[in-house]
Amino acid sequence: QVQQPEVSVPGVSNLVEADYSYWTLGYALSQQGAQKLLQAQPFAKMLPVDEFLPIMFNKHPNSEYMQQFPVRDLRAFSVEPLLVYPTHYTGDTGYVSDTETSTIWDDESRLTDWDRTHASKTGQQERISTAAQNSVTG
Repeated sequence: QVQQPEVSVPGVSNLVEADYSYWTLGYALSQQGAQKLLQAQPFAKMLPVDEFLPIMFNKHPNSEYMQQFPVRDLRAFSVEPLLVYPTHYTGDTGYVSDTETSTIWDDESRLTDWDRTHASKTGQQERISTAAQNSVTG
């Protein structure tokens, strides 16, 4: 769930450069990308994959987290319209999560309670056309 349009990849339909999102629902890795992730030694600095991936492609909003991983040259892309999205969002009837109401991984005093302003994304994805609606040319 991004809050601004993502940049379209020139010459590739429905592909955008990934921005920070806390919705790691599905992903594919090349062997080179997997090697970059392993070289960062993530198990020595345990954190959720939702935090780790955007750090590695240099789009995480928290600079303190990013400082823990000096090499951040992973290339990340997303498709528009999305191929995978949640069946329920935070606050929806039937929504269950073991992370949405947990604490921040390095600050037990702060509850996550992630942004509920995007709770209508499922409906948006159901209505989106085959053209990339959440992207800009750039």
